Amino acid sequence: MSALRPLPPLPNLEFEHKEAKALLRQLRTGEPDALARARARHPAIDASAPARIRLADAQLVIAREYGFTSWPRLVRYFGDVDRQRYSHHSFGRPDPDEADVRGLLAEHGGRRAWAGRALASYVPRFYGMRVDDVFASTVTEDDARLAVARMSGFPSWDVLLERTAAERRQRPDEWEVNPRQYAGKAMEAADLEELRRVVDAHLDLLHPSDYDVSKGGSLLRFALHHERRQGRAAMRPIIEWLVAQGLDLQHELNRQLCGHMRITTEKVRWLLDRGADPNWIAPNGIPVLEHALIGYWNGEAVDLVAARAAPRKALWIAAGLGDVNGVRRSLDARGKPTPAARRLRPDFDAVFPVGMPSHPDPDDEAILMETFFVAALNGRTAVMEYLASSGFDVNTLVWDSPVLNIAVGNAWTPVVECLLRCGADPDLKGWRPQMSARDIARELFEQAPENADCRRVVELCGMDPDAVLAERDARPVNPPGLLPMLQEALELAGNDAFRLGQSDIRPENLLFGLLSNHGPSLLITKVNPIDLDRFRAEVCDRVRSIEDRVDRPQLPLHPDSQATMQAAIAIATERRREIVNGFHLLYALTQVNDGPVADLLTRYGSSAATVNAKLEGEL
Repeated sequence: MSALRPLPPLPNLEFEHKEAKALLRQLRTGEPDALARARARHPAIDASAPARIRLADAQLVIAREYGFTSWPRLVRYFGDVDRQRYSHHSFGRPDPDEADVRGLLAEHGGRRAWAGRALASYVPRFYGMRVDDVFASTVTEDDARLAVARMSGFPSWDVLLERTAAERRQRPDEWEVNPRQYAGKAMEAADLEELRRVVDAHLDLLHPSDYDVSKGGSLLRFALHHERRQGRAAMRPIIEWLVAQGLDLQHELNRQLCGHMRITTEKVRWLLDRGADPNWIAPNGIPVLEHALIGYWNGEAVDLVAARAAPRKALWIAAGLGDVNGVRRSLDARGKPTPAARRLRPDFDAVFPVGMPSHPDPDDEAILMETFFVAALNGRTAVMEYLASSGFDVNTLVWDSPVLNIAVGNAWTPVVECLLRCGADPDLKGWRPQMSARDIARELFEQAPENADCRRVVELCGMDPDAVLAERDARPVNPPGLLPMLQEALELAGNDAFRLGQSDIRPENLLFGLLSNHGPSLLITKVNPIDLDRFRAEVCDRVRSIEDRVDRPQLPLHPDSQATMQAAIAIATERRREIVNGFHLLYALTQVNDGPVADLLTRYGSSAATVNAKLEGEL
């Protein structure tokens, strides 16, 4: 049999329907190439009676040429791709690369359950296959590339490469002030005239790209953000003007109501009161409430939407809403999902990917795992306890890691309590990371001992928090190494010092080395805004890339710089970090409230003390 055809970069079901009709016409006229295609993929076809060949026969040929076992499988796959295409979460994810492809191939070889599900969910020739059968099959690099692309929100590897390259091109130069910043300042000041001047000079602000929208670059989004803080009256002229320019206020409100991870209850209440439609169907065909159940991670906020929306009937929706009776009605006497429970499942890929591909033909354990997970996301402990009492194994490894590990890793205290009551094993190791819930709890608490939830989780996992900290403090601390990017920043600092004719590297050179290497948004503008226009005009020539090399001798650190580096190492050591990074060095530089670094920050509207205080949480 000839090799399978690859899917088109942008799968389109309407196109395939037309192709099937065209193939049918060719088969009925006895066209030799068409008959050869049919015999290769559909040997049962009766070419001796062309008039009896049906459209279903042509559709089956096309489906099998791609690797699908049937036309309905192709239709379902294309529907999955289409819904994912319209997800507003499809942009802004970390850029996948060949390392992810190699990792998937390795984990297929290691029979990791999630790798088998990924291939069975995203690759046509494996689509719907049992995971054990996927493991018994040879997987190519192209198979893995397609699976990685789909997991990352793209219909194909080619589109992934094209769009990620386009996104990189659209990312603004950090040293160029983005016009959106001017627009944002005008809105913050509720200054409509200034906003008009900015938009007149930059008309593309009214029509942001999908990438910009994914990064929060909608003017209406900015305006609603300031309205929440300043009040409706203050922002009414600006919002009315934006609507008059053709922007869709209702769409923006609805889109924001679809939410994001850990959205606050207060924000959801404000959006609803402002007019967001809780019964809106998003462009991906999924209602707001189902976005909320998967993406909010806040059951209280979900309840606000649910009180004003009509939920579809489904096992997982009942679980996410805490409806034990609804869950009971979707299970048989043995606690297994009824056929009705399979008709509507959570579409994680189209709403908010959680890294756990949804197998198109799951077994009972997988259906129950999805249901249990959605209940956990929303803190519905009564549903969790009911499912456990009905036979669901809370220690299942169908997702490679137990639910307890996920709950501990996110410090969902009530969920952890519930799972332990239901018999979850805190010593059962999962995958990514290969740790037990007890190990995860200990590690997170050691990193954030001030966090009350982390402390409570440690206690729930049977450990004494004070003893954990005492053991941590008793362990020898290995000196941290320097992050390669920080080493590069030191090289750039030396270049800056040499260009200025200095014989050593001073603290101000260290700052410019960091800015050259990390960029302003990482180290200053996101921590404490500076007057970037004036900064760029006056001193940006000192910000050079590593490619702008300088042939120079090795310069020593000035004693003040030596002290600063030692302080950065001490900060990382105190926090038991394995590496010293740019944040540690900037923190050490801004601990000094006088001197050239503090003076430079003050000169451009910032403050060493403010930067230092805001960096505390980044260490």
